[in-house]
Amino acid sequence: MTIDACIAHAIHSDLDILEALPEVEYVPVEELEVYVERFVLTVQESLRTVIQNRGEMYLRSKDAAGLCATCIESGIALPPGMLLKMCQTIMNLSQLDAKFILDTDDGKSLYYVKMELTIA
Repeated sequence: MTIDACIAHAIHSDLDILEALPEVEYVPVEELEVYVERFVLTVQESLRTVIQNRGEMYLRSKDAAGLCATCIESGIALPPGMLLKMCQTIMNLSQLDAKFILDTDDGKSLYYVKMELTIA
């Protein structure tokens, strides 16, 4: 999977807006969508930049904790546990060869996935 797709999946599955942005509770409803969207896009761009500039060695060595520490050091201000989970998701997905096929009628995404399994 591309890094952008991995980051998007990590954000979708692991980012908890209420935990990451507790102040969202006080944002007026009419501003909420724009506020959250701006935050998510900033997180996505920040993760992409850190991974492209400093993350390759962590991806190759499968070091999610190292990638997480690098993200924190680079100023990505998410709760450490949440950021670590996102880095683990990115790490896991970056090793898959997957292609998006379609969204089903019930809202699920269908992917073609090629995996390499080691059976001991």
